[in-house]
Amino acid sequence: MNYLALTCSFCFMITSVFQIIEIVMARDDIDRFFECFSVILFCGMGILKLLSLYYCSNNWCQLFKYINELEYEHNNDTLDSVRAEKRVFSARTELHTKLPHILKYTEKFRSMSTILSRIYYITLVIYIMTPFVEYAFLKFTSEGMVRLPHILASWAALDSFNFVGYLVTISFELVSTVYCVSSYVSFDLTSIGIMIFICQEFAYIRELSEAIGSTDTNLTLSKTVDQNAHDSIVKCHKIHNVLIKMTYILNKLLSNIMGVYFFAATFTLCSVAVRLKSELSKMQLLSIMQYLCGTLTQLFLFCHYGDKVKNESTISMGEGPFVAAHWRLSPQIRKKLTLLGAAMMMSRRLYAGPFISIDLPSFIQVVRTAYSYYAVIRN
Repeated sequence: MNYLALTCSFCFMITSVFQIIEIVMARDDIDRFFECFSVILFCGMGILKLLSLYYCSNNWCQLFKYINELEYEHNNDTLDSVRAEKRVFSARTELHTKLPHILKYTEKFRSMSTILSRIYYITLVIYIMTPFVEYAFLKFTSEGMVRLPHILASWAALDSFNFVGYLVTISFELVSTVYCVSSYVSFDLTSIGIMIFICQEFAYIRELSEAIGSTDTNLTLSKTVDQNAHDSIVKCHKIHNVLIKMTYILNKLLSNIMGVYFFAATFTLCSVAVRLKSELSKMQLLSIMQYLCGTLTQLFLFCHYGDKVKNESTISMGEGPFVAAHWRLSPQIRKKLTLLGAAMMMSRRLYAGPFISIDLPSFIQVVRTAYSYYAVIRN
């Protein structure tokens, strides 16, 4: 498996070098230049995501460790509550007993991963097949010479030698394309899955803190109620601290890559808009449009879940500990409840670079900036 990964990485790197050579050679042809530029940006982001997964593996493993710890504690709490109710259950029932919020974020991740994977791989198949379908069509309808098809816009020096050289080039391009998309799928599903988990955990501790003190209107103080409230406050603080650490690590992993990606996505949208103004065949138009949709979908998903992390990580005065039954708690427990509320009011953000936050307003700004660049270039 390691040799296969090294072979794919080698093909990927060699193809990227050929793309750089091609973009230098196409500097006088604006349409070809933007075609090469958009492809090399896409492949460049694939390289960055691949390097992040490989060289920052300790940070990714730390995030998974936090997830496993929280899920383990949640499952133990659920089983303890089941045992406390003296319910009859088998080992299989115990295994599948989960909190509703665990089932919720698991289902969200499954549906999102299915949709995103299908989008990526359908886009991959269309992108690979388009040049060959167009070549076959032109071969049967045109009487002149038709250039051999290529998957990527790269320097095809081996084409001039013989057909074997062309097969070597096209093999490198095929492996590079599949490997690049696979790195996108791995990185994006991992990142978005962690964001979904963080959002649901923030929602969970908000609901848990709202139930502190129970909803009983009895004003009589009780040591039992105080002890239960203290345990819930400690639990909320513990989960909240873990989520803060997870957000910090995830932001460190995403910040530089998403900063580059926001820049790359802006110029990708701009280059696609420029190419749409040139003369294109139907197959080229199909390839460009699905490429455009894939770029926008990926950018939107990151901004959407980044926005949810920002919104779910903070509470207002009518949420969380501020709506708990504080009248049933002793003054000492009320102080602890107030400290919990103050900690939960602070919003946590994910950033693309040092200044741009990953949220829906940033997504709109990227689209606007791309249109501005396009207007300047065309004029």
